[in-house]
Amino acid sequence: MNSLTLSLMPYAGPLLLGLIALQFIIILWLWHNHGEIRRLEGRIRRLLETGESLDLAAVLERFHDLGEVNEAINRLQEKVQDLQVGLDKSFSRIGLVRFNAFPDTGSDLSFALAILNREGHGFILSSLYARDETRVFIKPIHNGRSNYRLSEEEEKALAMAMGLINPDKVAV
Repeated sequence: MNSLTLSLMPYAGPLLLGLIALQFIIILWLWHNHGEIRRLEGRIRRLLETGESLDLAAVLERFHDLGEVNEAINRLQEKVQDLQVGLDKSFSRIGLVRFNAFPDTGSDLSFALAILNREGHGFILSSLYARDETRVFIKPIHNGRSNYRLSEEEEKALAMAMGLINPDKVAV
């Protein structure tokens, strides 16, 4: 060990200056890192500012809640699509025309009722009332048309269901 000390003795001044310079560089590097950390902390504080002085755990909890909300929205969108498919097939268009089929009955007890879905598929139910009897007929409708001959009242009920005429303006 003495020989090492004796051999380094002529270089003690430059070695001491080198170590001081290295220490100075390390201090500058630590000071720079401290400034960077403070700058990042300020950015994080600004990022997390919500006006309610929440801590990071509370903010992360909010993001977790938003994830649950997004999942619920996705489930609701799927249900809405299922309901839309069912709604397209359900009867949603209706037209009703009441009329007096026979002059001797004296009242509008006969009717033509058109019931259709959005695509114009459905049926027309007609009832003809007479003093002695009542007759009921049903005619299928596809794409807003029937393969059977329709009476004037049935055509008006179909037009009402298709939205072609206003129900208030129907007079037979």
